[in-house]
Amino acid sequence: MHLLQVCNVGEICGGTAACAWTITRALPDWKHSVLFFSKVSDATRQAFSHCDIVEGASLPQPVKCAVSPDLILLHNTAPDRVQLPEDAYSMLYAHSVANHQVADIKVACSQHLAAALESRSGTPCDVLYQPVPIPPCPVERTQRILSDRLVIGRICTPTQRKWPTDLLDFYNRLANSCPQVDWEFVGAPPAMQKDLASACQQNAHFWPAGFTARSHLWNWHALLYHHPTLTETFGRTVAESMRAGCVPIVDARGGFLEQITTGENGFLCESKSDFVDAVQSLSEPGSWRAVSSQAKFLADQRFSLTQFRGAFEQLLLKAV
Repeated sequence: MHLLQVCNVGEICGGTAACAWTITRALPDWKHSVLFFSKVSDATRQAFSHCDIVEGASLPQPVKCAVSPDLILLHNTAPDRVQLPEDAYSMLYAHSVANHQVADIKVACSQHLAAALESRSGTPCDVLYQPVPIPPCPVERTQRILSDRLVIGRICTPTQRKWPTDLLDFYNRLANSCPQVDWEFVGAPPAMQKDLASACQQNAHFWPAGFTARSHLWNWHALLYHHPTLTETFGRTVAESMRAGCVPIVDARGGFLEQITTGENGFLCESKSDFVDAVQSLSEPGSWRAVSSQAKFLADQRFSLTQFRGAFEQLLLKAV
């Protein structure tokens, strides 16, 4: 079988390219092609070296599929952005609420998003959770289980939208309330790092964003994500952290609600006080180890590549 995936952005860090990349790994016996509507970065090209890559950024008209796939998987593709061949089946994979191109099958990345899409269109939508790989191990892996201090990190795309200035007051309160924590940040904009370090009482370490930056999850006790206005439809980084035994502490909104049960495999927080309580809870003897173990177990069951393949094939069989 030949699968052609269509992505809007040719950047493996953030967006849907990481999902597309993992799908190629979940279907190793398929032939893979990937069409990007923007310029493909060197890191993305290297990651997809096992695929045929088509770059459509310079085409003013809808891109015509030059390859001959059996199935076309459209990631959040807008109407009329690509000309679908008549002899190929198509699936629209929705990752957010948007004006999507009509396809033979439409699936959403979470129950949260499926409900929003159904409310908008009146048409039910199946759910297909993203496949999430186990993050690569770092060159220098710490023995976090033996540490008497928590290491808590945040990893996000290095854009201002993902790093609002509200985070400065937020981390200042956390640092004051939780002196037993060392803070790490992946992808924090350089212009923000000085103020963020000050908010954390100079107890902060910064790492550059990159496709292999997920390896830091193995050295963190917890992944902490708070955004005052942005609601995530699916927490891909949350799932990655869980697969590394890194406990997620996140906003009680969006797709996070169906990934986490508070106190069992992570923590859902509705207020700043909830975040403080979650961090302090993990500091209690034996707490981190128990929650970490459950987080990894659940993520291995729900977000593995094998699980995705089974659900993906069932959707195709159902459609046929």
